[in-house]
Amino acid sequence: MSYEIDQLKLSEQIISLAKKVSVTAGLYIFLTFIIVFIVYSVGLVSLIGSPQEFIKLSNQTIAEEFIATNATQIMIVNTVASIVLHYFLGGIYGMIKKVNVQPYADLGSAFTTIFSTQGLKALNVIILIQIVTTALSYFLELAGFSLVGLGISLLLQLLTYFAVPSIYISNFNIRKSLNFSIQTVNQKPGFLFAFIAFTYLLSFVGILFFGIGIVLTLPLNYIVAYSLYTHITQEQA
Repeated sequence: MSYEIDQLKLSEQIISLAKKVSVTAGLYIFLTFIIVFIVYSVGLVSLIGSPQEFIKLSNQTIAEEFIATNATQIMIVNTVASIVLHYFLGGIYGMIKKVNVQPYADLGSAFTTIFSTQGLKALNVIILIQIVTTALSYFLELAGFSLVGLGISLLLQLLTYFAVPSIYISNFNIRKSLNFSIQTVNQKPGFLFAFIAFTYLLSFVGILFFGIGIVLTLPLNYIVAYSLYTHITQEQA
């Protein structure tokens, strides 16, 4: 079904949710980064062999040789870390849903959300998207088309933008979530790309502030995704 975007109404919803959930979501993101760092460190140490060998990678020559000989394994570790990151960050949707029925957000609602049937479905979607984008990028880079691979990865990320939100908000199954996302994005690709890119730009600005600012700006990505999804589905109803 077609839909229209009431930008004023959408902006008001985003601002309202940001006031309620940003601080608690920022704390949750900080905890998520710690979890992902542990997962990534364990993955790297398993490749290197020991913490002592890990320290040797401070030598640029040794580091370059290690990367060249373990490129595939490093790609797998990066993919696993990315999956864990996106999976845990999905808990922010649970926090946003909670502030719609109570005046504050709590960390418990985030963990309850991801460790649920909906969380399992979202995890399957995240794994599918990550594997497809990583594999395409890898093989296209081997063929000398790294920029093409990057472009296709960005396109897939855009087309599947609403897949995870639709699972957490509307309890869609995996196939329906992907179909809904692709169809919705295809109706207004220009507007959605510009709107989403702007929110990601704000998150990138957070990195510039010694990396700490991203804890405060990254929740905006999920607030925007939640607001866009609920706004669109209300318009389609």
